[in-house]
Amino acid sequence: MNAAPITGVPSNAAQAAAITAAQAALAPTQTAAQARSALLTPQQRAAMTDRIAVSAKAFEASFISVMMGSMFKDVDMGGGQGGEAFKSVMMDASGKKIVAGGGIGMARQVQAEMLKIQGLT
Repeated sequence: MNAAPITGVPSNAAQAAAITAAQAALAPTQTAAQARSALLTPQQRAAMTDRIAVSAKAFEASFISVMMGSMFKDVDMGGGQGGEAFKSVMMDASGKKIVAGGGIGMARQVQAEMLKIQGLT
């Protein structure tokens, strides 16, 4: 007595290849973000790209500020609590100035990843 083939399981390599090709043809070729970005006007894309650039630079400035805060944690600025508050403000301003001067390259990488996630590249 012959057993009936199990449905959905290919019986040979040709059938397996055909199923794989059919699945590939049905697979989405765009991510949801890419599909959404395709609907944007050029002005909307430019505005979104600009916002991402600003966010990436702000992230880099914040990172540099925290990194510098760790480096200067034991430096006494004088003035007690006022000196500590000034140190915090100085670290934030220094981070922003470093980014304005070209930064450490983190903003470019963060921006590229954010653009990719949003489907804008």
